[in-house]
Amino acid sequence: MKQRQQRPFIDHLDGHSSAASPMGTPLVEQIELDTLRVHSGPGIEGGDNVEVSKHPLSPASSMPITEDDSTAVEDAFQEHFVKIDYDGNTKFSLKKLWRFVGPGLLVSQALLDPGNIESDISQADTSGYQLLWLLLVAHIVCIFVQSLAARLGVITGRHLAQHIRLQYPRPFATALWVLSELAIIGADIQEVIGTAIALHILTSMPIWAGVVITAVDSFLFLYIQRLGVRATELVFGLLVSTLAVCFWIEMVLIKPDAKELIRGMVIPRIPQGSVVQAVGIVGCVLMPHNLYLHSALVGSRKLDRRPEAREGAIREAMRYFRIETSISLIYAYLINMAVVVVFCKAFDVLRAAGTPYVASLADGATVLSSVLGHGSKYVYAVGLLAIGQSTTMSGTLSGQYVTEGFWNMAVKPWQRVLITRGISLVPALTVALAATAHMDLLSEIINVLQAVVLSFTIIPLLKLQATVEVVGPEFVFGRVARGAAAGLTLAIVALNAYLVVSVISLDSAGMYVAMVAVLLVYIAVLSYTALFPLRCTWRQRAWVDLAPVYIRVLFGRSAVGYTPAPAAAADNAGEPGQDAQVPYYR
Repeated sequence: MKQRQQRPFIDHLDGHSSAASPMGTPLVEQIELDTLRVHSGPGIEGGDNVEVSKHPLSPASSMPITEDDSTAVEDAFQEHFVKIDYDGNTKFSLKKLWRFVGPGLLVSQALLDPGNIESDISQADTSGYQLLWLLLVAHIVCIFVQSLAARLGVITGRHLAQHIRLQYPRPFATALWVLSELAIIGADIQEVIGTAIALHILTSMPIWAGVVITAVDSFLFLYIQRLGVRATELVFGLLVSTLAVCFWIEMVLIKPDAKELIRGMVIPRIPQGSVVQAVGIVGCVLMPHNLYLHSALVGSRKLDRRPEAREGAIREAMRYFRIETSISLIYAYLINMAVVVVFCKAFDVLRAAGTPYVASLADGATVLSSVLGHGSKYVYAVGLLAIGQSTTMSGTLSGQYVTEGFWNMAVKPWQRVLITRGISLVPALTVALAATAHMDLLSEIINVLQAVVLSFTIIPLLKLQATVEVVGPEFVFGRVARGAAAGLTLAIVALNAYLVVSVISLDSAGMYVAMVAVLLVYIAVLSYTALFPLRCTWRQRAWVDLAPVYIRVLFGRSAVGYTPAPAAAADNAGEPGQDAQVPYYR
């Protein structure tokens, strides 16, 4: 049995809402509900004590509520939720931290994919140890940004893609979905090629055959997920640790220069001619689809959201997720650092001997075998295979959340994997088969695409958490946090814009004109993203309401400006036959 429940598209902080959109058209969100015995409460069609959904929306909190009064975001990939009990104890507990370990580890894989290893090898060749400090700074910034993504999911129970669909115009959300899918496809290209290269080293099979095998065995992720969220996280953790062990072993064997290693980590410097490489390091670490993924993965932890425990449970979850994210991403940094150190030493040895070499992912095994012996290439290949396979599976998960979040799809788990993998992997295979010999150029194009999408993703992430109607008065950003977030956003946007400009060759007047035009469009769309009033605040006056009519129309405002919330809305709250009146934040 399925029932369909309606709830207001726009809700208000005071707990009252209108079933009409800001433009005057009734807008409701349709939610498919599966059957399970629970108590519905008033405001749900059918009255009290009726069998409704597996996780029906509570009228009091707009969160899915189960028989034990706890909540969780339902997702087919999270077959078994991890229940987190809240006892009010603020003392740090390793046992409780263990229950939160997982989402950050899955996210850390994106910082270790074959594209990042390719970047590490290039960094070792062009600048040696000298950019290790920047790699560390990029990981620290990533910890902050990913913690914000997790924070949004924990507080609201919705992930970033869902928020963008609800708060921004459909054309904008559709365009951002297309860009996000292209970014995922780009990451898939690097992951598929990296896995195929590893298979080629281990078995001597052609690269194209490795690409086909990677496409097929990616669907094994379906069976891993049937074991539950904790088993899935364990598998990912083992694959990441395999990469770590492989490169740490080679780092010990190659005996790097410890003094130069420490200098590279603590002394900020950018060698001449390495500016593009430096900006590219930041672009490889901060990835847009990771923000969608992290904000969704935290929903696998079922928190106690009863009124008396809600704020404390959420703050505790945010605290432990920050710790877990920090540990996971520092772990990723140590692995990336090991890759740079190993190849720095290997390249130094080859240069001193006058031996020619190629600094690329495909030739990494040859470089290491020349310095460490024949067996080292197999250690390299095993680590590359582990992380390549792991990131192709996490790419499926990212694609699932992005597609479902932007389109509110309601299909079975295996159908969702097929759809999202069809969207992301099939084009990736097509390009990968044709572009294996041009991995360096391909990586540059993918990094530019990732940089563009990140700018349009991080602005909504920070803006949502500065809006009281979204996260609630107890969790909204204060002035200091808003200033820090704005500064971080400007820095990331500036770095990414520089990356785009530096990659494109400006060798003619026409190219200069085209570049200026592209930058103007880029800045205009970014400004629109930042200044667009979120839909949950449309009942409030905004700066755009003081603008001319054509400007107000551009931002979706009515010709006469904003419309105050009707006073009668409070009179209808709780009446029989009316939708439950709940705040937007949950």
